[in-house]
Amino acid sequence: MSARRNAARIEDIRAQFLTAAEPGRAVPAELLDSWLRSKQALGAPANVRAVPQVDEDLLDNHLLEMFQAPMARVAEDLGDSGMGLLLADAQGRILQRWSHDASAMNQLDRLGTVRGAVLAEDTVGTNGVGTVIASGKSIQISGAEHFADLYRTALCTGAPVWHPISGKLLAVVTVSTAISERSGLLLPLTNSVAAQLEQHVLDVAQPAARAMLAAFLDASARHTGPVVALGPDGLTMRSRRAGELTQTDVDVINHLCTGVRRDTRVTAELSVGPTMIDVSALDGGAGVVAALRPAPRVTVSGAALSNGLVGQSKSWRAVAHHVSRQIAARRAVLVAGETGTGKTSVALGRPFVAGARFDGATILHAAERQTAGEQAWLQRLGDAVRAAESSGTVVIRGAEHLDGQAVAAVRALVDTHQGQLPIVLTMTAASPGDAETAAARLGVPAVWVPPLRERVSDIGVLWNAFVAQRLPGLRLVLSDGARQALEAASWPANLTELRGAVDSVAASGTRGTVDVDDLPDSLRSRRAWSMIERTEMEAIRRALQEADGNRSRAAALLGVSRATIHRKMKTYHISG
Repeated sequence: MSARRNAARIEDIRAQFLTAAEPGRAVPAELLDSWLRSKQALGAPANVRAVPQVDEDLLDNHLLEMFQAPMARVAEDLGDSGMGLLLADAQGRILQRWSHDASAMNQLDRLGTVRGAVLAEDTVGTNGVGTVIASGKSIQISGAEHFADLYRTALCTGAPVWHPISGKLLAVVTVSTAISERSGLLLPLTNSVAAQLEQHVLDVAQPAARAMLAAFLDASARHTGPVVALGPDGLTMRSRRAGELTQTDVDVINHLCTGVRRDTRVTAELSVGPTMIDVSALDGGAGVVAALRPAPRVTVSGAALSNGLVGQSKSWRAVAHHVSRQIAARRAVLVAGETGTGKTSVALGRPFVAGARFDGATILHAAERQTAGEQAWLQRLGDAVRAAESSGTVVIRGAEHLDGQAVAAVRALVDTHQGQLPIVLTMTAASPGDAETAAARLGVPAVWVPPLRERVSDIGVLWNAFVAQRLPGLRLVLSDGARQALEAASWPANLTELRGAVDSVAASGTRGTVDVDDLPDSLRSRRAWSMIERTEMEAIRRALQEADGNRSRAAALLGVSRATIHRKMKTYHISG
């Protein structure tokens, strides 16, 4: 049955219901119950002429600011999909709406779905906010399924957000859009967003996170500009005024604040312009709170961004933490990974630049054995170890070039100086298994540095760091589309290739915002799947599995046409 015929059928059933005729079982029981509640509260649909609103001071800004960061991330993923994202409180009052699509925002305006609008069932009838509250379940309301006539062109998909500890209804998240064939795929998307918000609440419930939340709310109340809080395990909060920040902006702020142990002030070039950031460090490692205000001019230097390792992905941080612990214990370790992954930077605890001097570290390259000779190179290694015995680190790059006598000599040095001198070896390897084999020969533990394609969440902050290091004072800010294209690339040369992309864009004369078309040709054709696309793929795979591969049955399960399933499977390269 086509969407148009289905809408006409619902329209007829609704008309029967409103004229007191028996709709029978042709309409879902939950929808019929909602119509009954709406009719009892409001009478006829024509009685709903406008959406009521409450004053700003009645809205729960505490709840909004707790959920601002994850909701903003989802809105960025939705991009220009034609969808509006809504957050309502447990009374059905709209706390905020998000969308990067002008048509979606215009539709919300026409429907009266603005901040402060009250979408409870007893005020506007069946809808994707109030009916979720009344039923306590996720639901999708399409076109004529709404009680009020003013929602006849809308498709609303809502899901409840429950407190993961108390079980209390906290909020409702709703995706609002025009009616389309993709409607059957919106329910898993909305449920996924609600689950993310519930996990966010669980993260905030941790002791350190509670301290961060209290400091964040206090700063948001006192500060007139945007406020961002960064806590343990990647927990992030953004104030309502921070809604204009992109995820790349937050990545930059996160990097600048990493390792801060006392109150300080830094500057950054963000998408909103030159920005002064007042950073307050919280006690007990509970994180930092960053209050933002416009800066008169750009003062970010390469040194400001390169003070420490760049990246916040869990895998990258785990590697850096492991290696730093080995160094602190003055023990040897092998840092291995694909070419260009930043192995020497991990060994040094700061970005490596070839030819530069690094205080407290002596660096040798095993490949120099081929030109200097075996004995001469081993003599240099012995001299370096003796010079570093009192303090410092010896870094041996290119351990894959070690063999025979050199392997034995390095192992002897490791055994002799274990617990006295940190010796860090780096190795280019094809796999963690190859690294483990080499580490066993050398008698040291191995740490595998993840390739860039496995830490794509770091690409935005890495881009900004490379721009600041190589092109101080130049503004090259990735658009969301450009960042997604970079995140989709395979990066065979890893960080080396990303640095090359920065240089290429700068050499082309691009300034300001970097769009997809500004990237090198090899990166333009690739893009990352958005959140809704990833959700669509998962929903289609599950439907096909449930339907034993039958596309018609899978389409029926999702409420879309067989042609849509076929087209989506082709787009997403899904077999079956």
